[in-house]
Amino acid sequence: MRILITTTYYLPNVSGITIYINILAEELVKRGHEVTILTSWHMKDTAREEIINGVRIIREPVWFYIGKGPICPSFLWKSVKEIFRTEIINCHLPQPESVWVAFWSRLLGKKVFLTHHTDLSFWKGIKNKIIDGGVFVCQFVAGILATGIIPYTQDYAENSYLLKHFLKKVYPIYPPIKFGIETNNDLAKQIEKEIKNKKYIIGFCGRIAKQKGIELLIESTTILDERLGDNYVILMAGPKKVIGENYYEYLLEKYGKILKDRFVFLDNIPREFLAVFYQKLDLLVLPSDDILESFGWVQIEAMKCGVPCVATNLPGMRIPVKETAMGELFKNRSKNDLAKKIVEVLDKGKGAYQKDMGKLSKFEYAKTIENYEMIFQK
Repeated sequence: MRILITTTYYLPNVSGITIYINILAEELVKRGHEVTILTSWHMKDTAREEIINGVRIIREPVWFYIGKGPICPSFLWKSVKEIFRTEIINCHLPQPESVWVAFWSRLLGKKVFLTHHTDLSFWKGIKNKIIDGGVFVCQFVAGILATGIIPYTQDYAENSYLLKHFLKKVYPIYPPIKFGIETNNDLAKQIEKEIKNKKYIIGFCGRIAKQKGIELLIESTTILDERLGDNYVILMAGPKKVIGENYYEYLLEKYGKILKDRFVFLDNIPREFLAVFYQKLDLLVLPSDDILESFGWVQIEAMKCGVPCVATNLPGMRIPVKETAMGELFKNRSKNDLAKKIVEVLDKGKGAYQKDMGKLSKFEYAKTIENYEMIFQK
């Protein structure tokens, strides 16, 4: 098949969406398909057009930004040109241009599938609501035009304010969770140095972004101090710089002393070495408190390394723990319940959560790619 993938951002911008698309595209190429990615040219030190691991990448210049959204007028006519030569079109949401791409795809008799990564935030502020409202309308029309819609889970789809209108078109597919299990002695030594003989090692993996619930984790340390004393450290792995946000600086200003005493920021760790990070942990915590978190696949990565998780009991996010029993769920935005579940997992120990690791087989990335192929051929 000739497949066109459209996305607002792509690598080297690191996010769950860009990693997802990278794995999907490269694995489809390995299976003999021709894949083109059309995206914004938001980093000028990258090539305008190139082929990486068999995937053709086209980047269109950004004229300006509205919020986090890059405005790329040439994306519109370039997408039409690519649709002409393509059989399958796969738009990755959030993406306002999806309505344009879906319209031309259907007009030209092509199949168009929307991969839905997350709902929009609709955070406070008239500017945010206007921007997100406009994007929602675009995506809603794209949903009407789409051949099918691919969310991560049925759980999230049924609770999504966009997808609940299109449940008959929904084909849930778990994300393509693929990461290396390679050693890196320098990283291991760095982590050992930061641990400083602490008894309990709690980890977080993800962008340092607003929707990740990091403030709740920080505030829960007052309770953890009472239960664990000075015998724990929280390792934070993930990029501090997020497009359109200065959240890390905000955290430093508001919680400087707590961050210095209890947290260690390792910045972004290459995916091939993530296992080095996970294997040092007693548990991974995912405290995201927003609908922007639709799954949290770092949970599966940690579980594959034998590490239990404590995650928010929210649609989509709760699925890894519910499907594997390798962790505990806590009540959203409750620092008391978060701290309680962290202590509970630490008291039980990793071994108590490693009994059913065979259940992780349902999250193999090869199954994800096979499911995409089947849906694309519908």
